[in-house]
Amino acid sequence: MHVTIDLDRDIIIIPDNFFKRIAEENEKLQKYGAEPVKPIDRIKQSYEKAMEDTDNRLLTQSNAKTSTRSKKAMTPEEARKVLEAEAAKETKETK
Repeated sequence: MHVTIDLDRDIIIIPDNFFKRIAEENEKLQKYGAEPVKPIDRIKQSYEKAMEDTDNRLLTQSNAKTSTRSKKAMTPEEARKVLEAEAAKETKETK
């Protein structure tokens, strides 16, 4: 799923079906016992991951089309770990 950051207007542009696709992903997570992810958290997670490794994840549009980097499917255990880490981070921020 492609999300665009428009630096001229300081906006994030999501696809029309963004919320529908997140809902479908959340149904799969719940099916395997993991907590659903808020749509905005999904964007933040990907943004933070990309920014942590800009040497490999900052691509021009033409390079992105030919990149062999693909998103691997997340296992239920990986999803739980991500969600637990996010919950722990939120707990620390609220203290």
